[in-house]
Amino acid sequence: MERQNCDKRSGPLPKLNTDGLVYAFGYSPAAVGMMESRTAEANADFFLPHLSKGMNIVDIGCGPGSITVGLAEAVNPGTATGIDIEPSQVSLARERAAEMKLPNCRFEVGSVFELPIPDNSVDAVFGHTILMQFQNPEPVLDEVKRILRPGGLVGFREIDFGASLHSSEDDAIRVVMSLLRRSILENDGNPDIGRRLPALVSQAGFEVISAKPTYACSSTAPERIGMYNVMKSLWEQAVFVAEAESAGWLTAEERSALPDRLAEEANDPGRLTGTTYVEVVGRTVA
Repeated sequence: MERQNCDKRSGPLPKLNTDGLVYAFGYSPAAVGMMESRTAEANADFFLPHLSKGMNIVDIGCGPGSITVGLAEAVNPGTATGIDIEPSQVSLARERAAEMKLPNCRFEVGSVFELPIPDNSVDAVFGHTILMQFQNPEPVLDEVKRILRPGGLVGFREIDFGASLHSSEDDAIRVVMSLLRRSILENDGNPDIGRRLPALVSQAGFEVISAKPTYACSSTAPERIGMYNVMKSLWEQAVFVAEAESAGWLTAEERSALPDRLAEEANDPGRLTGTTYVEVVGRTVA
């Protein structure tokens, strides 16, 4: 993830710049646990059919590497390199790859604005919810294009908060997502980037091979309860919640009452929530 942690502070959220970035999601145990639950099979399934053995692939904003290791297995004996700006996430990713005995999987600390990868040296680049961190992702796409060989592939999966689905306007889960969306906006990100993703990839000079929206949702009672429990933990730990209260986006009473509301919704079989993602596969034009 291309954000560095920040201390709690009063007043509006700090603006982002390439010298001191703030990651609204944060690196609390709940946030890291959510990132660690991602897999290539679930979150890069749209891209896996385009990969083949022997390819070299780079996963930008790889976090704890839970997707990267799956990409490494898909391209073995080719290599998978995960890049993340947060050293703690790279350390977790390296431990994961070592435990899985994946010698073709490596991780490096680095920025998506200056990838530590030579020009024209990789066959594919993958990114999961990384472009949403920037109002202007063009420099990131240019850097991706720089490291790709002619005919190289890109796969991006980006969220679109504005197109997500909730049972009602006052759902507690909607409050969580709305405040996270606002935090990303305040930090010069684009939480609704999904709808623009095909155009952004095309404008960057890639041929768009496929583009589609999807919903991520909890369809059974155990899945719904598990998801709400994760959201409850995130609410209690995430930096953006404390900052939202400091900025006056919600009151202390609203903040303290929300975990109980989440617990109530978790046990309501009439609740429905779906988070919208857009998945795009592109190719460099030779």
